Amino acid sequence: MKKSLKVLFAVLLTALVVSCESTEVIDGDPNVAAGINAWNSRGPDAATAYWTDIEEPAKQKKYLNYVTLFNAGKNALDGTDGVKNSGKLVSASNTALAKFKALDPALELPADVKEKGIDLSVKCIDILLSQENLNDANNMYTQSVKIYGKSDKYNTVAKELDVCKSIEAKRKNAVEESDRIKEIEDVDERIKELTSFKESLADSEAEVRNLINNSGVGKTAGVSAFEKRFKKLNQDVAIQLEGAYRDKIYEYKERIGEEFARQMTGKENGNYKLEEILEHYQSIEKNIDAIYAELLDFAAKHEKNVDQDVLDEVTLQKKDLSAKIAQINKEIAREKEIASRGKTVMPLMIGLFNPAPGSTAESKKSRPAKFSATKQKKAEYWWGMVSIPKGEMNDLVITLKDNRNVRVFNENTKSGKLIEKNNLKDLVSRSSRVGNSWPVLNAGSQLKGSNYFFEIDKGKTEDYSGEVVVYSSFITRMR
Repeated sequence: MKKSLKVLFAVLLTALVVSCESTEVIDGDPNVAAGINAWNSRGPDAATAYWTDIEEPAKQKKYLNYVTLFNAGKNALDGTDGVKNSGKLVSASNTALAKFKALDPALELPADVKEKGIDLSVKCIDILLSQENLNDANNMYTQSVKIYGKSDKYNTVAKELDVCKSIEAKRKNAVEESDRIKEIEDVDERIKELTSFKESLADSEAEVRNLINNSGVGKTAGVSAFEKRFKKLNQDVAIQLEGAYRDKIYEYKERIGEEFARQMTGKENGNYKLEEILEHYQSIEKNIDAIYAELLDFAAKHEKNVDQDVLDEVTLQKKDLSAKIAQINKEIAREKEIASRGKTVMPLMIGLFNPAPGSTAESKKSRPAKFSATKQKKAEYWWGMVSIPKGEMNDLVITLKDNRNVRVFNENTKSGKLIEKNNLKDLVSRSSRVGNSWPVLNAGSQLKGSNYFFEIDKGKTEDYSGEVVVYSSFITRMR
């Protein structure tokens, strides 16, 4: 009888406690409600006594895990005491927010935990903004207010976020405009757009400065970082504009190169009259002078923007080409002496300054000079001119479509009459020959001047064709 009374008393006592905590039944179990009320009134640990009585294992595990999550979040906050490392502070704040976010919405955080969480979030938001990490700063602010609740402590970082968002929005718009301009292929149009864009950036920068001055948070690390980032756009545009001016200069350079490589049309190589060749190169010289005059006019209009070193490079090239053309004209004018040299390759002048456009070998291989003949019954002689800068170890290579023999000389071959008599030296490096390619290695040193002369031997057929090319290094490219 006494035992029965004790059991009854215990049941009544439990019921009385539960009724004091809650009269609700949550999730189908009064122990769940009692634990939630205990958590909210006496702290998370108080809930454990009720949730351990939950009979359903999965449900019991779920609610007891809330205590584990809370403790992990609180430990993350407590672990920041005395910590100065910004990365560890941000990581701890994110850990605490993640743990507390996973709690049931009915569970309230203790006041001291909220205050500590708010203080840490405010500090970390400022850190993230100073690192220009706007998205993470904004996400932390949103989650912190949602989890810890509203507080006047957020006022400064809230303003800071608004200012940084405004600055970043202006910056993104400017970057999009900059990216659009970068895609403009026409250099003149790109320069025009960039100049206008640079002026509009000055207006935007004034707007940003005014926004910051009126914000009350202008001296914060985050706002200062975003202002500095915005100002960097001016530097980026200046570099972009400098590149556009350089592109324009090189556009003139390419036009000069294209004009220099312009070939005669209407006849096969070797069949042009000397008067026709002379007229052709005189027209080339005239057109190059016109392009160069355009270049100088452009440089004069944009004197502050044009890199003098680049301009000097093009000027030096133009002077060199003009000198070579003048030499060609002089050489061609000596008709009787030239006639004895043999046929003329076209274009008459080749060099690495004028590579084939679009070639992967640009700056490695020149545009070729071509030659061809039909009904050849004996050895024939050709000549051309080559532009190799002093000190450059460039190679001159003659390539045929068949394997007939080639010899290259410094002197005028006089149609071959004096080759053996005067013991003229063959400049071809036969040990470096590859297939039907006959190289003159380090041609700049081996050739006495700009002219080269070569003999095409009689072959198995009466027709042949080939080309002459300047390589930066024939051996390296053939390996």
